[in-house]
Amino acid sequence: MGDPSPRRKIAILGGGVGAMTAAFELTSVPDWQSKYEITVYQMGWRLGGKGASGRNRARHDRIEEHGLHLWFGYYENAFNIIQRCYAELGRLPGEPLATWRDAFKPHSLFILMQFHEAKWTEWRLSPPTNTQTPGDGVVPPFWEIIDKLLSLLHVHYENEATPAVRALVNTPEHHDHPGFLAGLVAHVRDWLSDKAVEAAGLLTARKLVQDVAAAPNNPAAHAALADAVTGLEHFAGAVRKAVEASIGGLIDDLAGDFPFLARLVSLIELGLAMLRGIIADDVARKGFDQLDHLDLREWLASHGAGQLALDSDTLRAAYESIFAYSQGSYELPNLAAGTGLRGLLRLSLTYKGAFAWKMQAGMGDTIFAPFYQVLKQRGVKFEFFKAVRDIVPSSDGSRIEKLVIGHQATVINGEYNPLYNVNGLPCWPSTPDFSQLKEKDKLEAGKINLESHWTPWADVGQTTLVADVDFHEIVLGISLGGLPHVAPKLIDQKPDWQAMIKNVEAIQTQAFQIWTKPDAAHMRTPRHGTHDNPDAEPPVFGGFAQPHNTIADMSHLLPRESWPPSTGPRAVYYFCGPLSQPAVMPPRTEAEFPRIQSIKASARASEWLRSNAQFVLPGSMFAGYPESFPDTFNFSLLYDSEGPQVPAVDQFDRQFWRANSDPTELYVLSTKGSTKFRLRAAASGYSNLKLAGDWTYTGLNYGCVEAATMSGMEAARAICGSPTIIFGENFPLP
Repeated sequence: MGDPSPRRKIAILGGGVGAMTAAFELTSVPDWQSKYEITVYQMGWRLGGKGASGRNRARHDRIEEHGLHLWFGYYENAFNIIQRCYAELGRLPGEPLATWRDAFKPHSLFILMQFHEAKWTEWRLSPPTNTQTPGDGVVPPFWEIIDKLLSLLHVHYENEATPAVRALVNTPEHHDHPGFLAGLVAHVRDWLSDKAVEAAGLLTARKLVQDVAAAPNNPAAHAALADAVTGLEHFAGAVRKAVEASIGGLIDDLAGDFPFLARLVSLIELGLAMLRGIIADDVARKGFDQLDHLDLREWLASHGAGQLALDSDTLRAAYESIFAYSQGSYELPNLAAGTGLRGLLRLSLTYKGAFAWKMQAGMGDTIFAPFYQVLKQRGVKFEFFKAVRDIVPSSDGSRIEKLVIGHQATVINGEYNPLYNVNGLPCWPSTPDFSQLKEKDKLEAGKINLESHWTPWADVGQTTLVADVDFHEIVLGISLGGLPHVAPKLIDQKPDWQAMIKNVEAIQTQAFQIWTKPDAAHMRTPRHGTHDNPDAEPPVFGGFAQPHNTIADMSHLLPRESWPPSTGPRAVYYFCGPLSQPAVMPPRTEAEFPRIQSIKASARASEWLRSNAQFVLPGSMFAGYPESFPDTFNFSLLYDSEGPQVPAVDQFDRQFWRANSDPTELYVLSTKGSTKFRLRAAASGYSNLKLAGDWTYTGLNYGCVEAATMSGMEAARAICGSPTIIFGENFPLP
């Protein structure tokens, strides 16, 4: 009997969610070590990609993120994998983040901001929790989700419609349904007997959706549902007319004066346009991709959505939640219709446990430290400070022949130890542990950022990996923005790579964090009086002033940092948003570009606080002087461990901000017409190259943890055949 075949060597390039998922799934195969030898090549000192975070040792181990990170309750695959990871991690009871339920806590309070006449008002949303567990592998059937959409519209009507509006809708002229619709209503009269008469059109549509769900192949059920859309139109029109009658004017003209009534009308009209479009375009059988040649607003308008719905805060927040702005400019909203519609349905109607889940430490601590520890324990090899410089294909374009790896620094003991302990929790530092590097003095003196594309630092060495000798398979987990710099030969060689780079857009984003001396209750209470809506839990704000349109109270993280117990900060807030692109990104030789971007990010953040903080953090304001001058942000409320000797005007300089400008940090957009240009994880065009990242074609096709997870699973499946099931991969098909 001959010797067993040698193990196949797999090179994983990059350390983001997609890459780590691929490594996790490959090493979950029974007896994987007899089949594979896996090495991760990572630029710099930490894993995470766009999700990397670090601890600032010089500032009490505070958490510093690339932006605001939440996991949503529909992240079926991501939660499934992280649960398996934590189970294997095996932390003892009582240890920090011992289980996934210690690492994630449900979050419910979202405040959608609405602007009118130089004022912002709050629309407080608390999606109900449920008893389901994210990650259990069940994605509801398509028509069940549509039934939930109609149920949501009905609940919205019940909660938002004033008695006057409901009385007007409940007049005979409004619920005396015309023609065939009366027959449909009569058909389901028993089902409606305990429901509000004025909502009969909406509820009839819901009953007929349930009929389709029970018999999805029954043409008669589909035909009846199509007819029922008229009933919903009748109901929506009745609501609009009743609202206009109750306020004595057109709702479009007076929407800002009556934001709660604008919400009532706009959300019903938005839901109606979605339902009409889903039926007319046969989304249940033809899928969402067919719609992606249009922007979401264009598609909704084509199915009857009016300007009130198209301009609604709900829809605006949907764009902002995934930075859906071409070139990073909020004047250029752009979201592929099918991708946006699928995302909204999954986000709002298929979540489990809670609408969102907040991590209980930094993303690096919560996600990537456990990934690293489990994978290393399994036998995966990590090569830090190893940057991919070139991916070289064969001349015939059939496979990858070579990988050129730059050695950024020399690890003294051969193996870099990346984590350190913060209050019992393994964490990534925000800068490398220079004591482990031979080039320590030069790196520190030059303030070299080894994660930057524009660093003046030259590699201290280089290795060329050769196919069939040093690797048999490659998982390319480097983000889309980095591909022109590490894989130009692939782009030059393959037209589909050229098309992807040209058509799938990636933009800069920006973020900042502030730590405050007062607690969150003080920051949310005006200087005079009390806040109208005391917060039951730390809120997440959306739809706010550009460019930092999303804000979150993250004060629950303070115990995970190392502040003095009696004199430390009492609250911390995260802010993020898109960042407009330069007309031309500078060449790598422009080493000053990151510093200039950082200065601009700082200036934008401090100016944003002066102009906008009063609306979300009214307790942060300092009275103008003289009194007739506008109030302004009180920078003396910002926490600084250096104490009162620091002038208030300089307090912001001790906070944290960043411009995410590096190619691998760019956020991948889902613009109209771009979906068809995304490459699939298993279809790179090269026999030994698999792809992993939220820029590939998945069951979601937009930038989020779940999409990156699905891509990593697909890459692993292309190599080893596992996992066979990726939850929601072909949604809406069963």
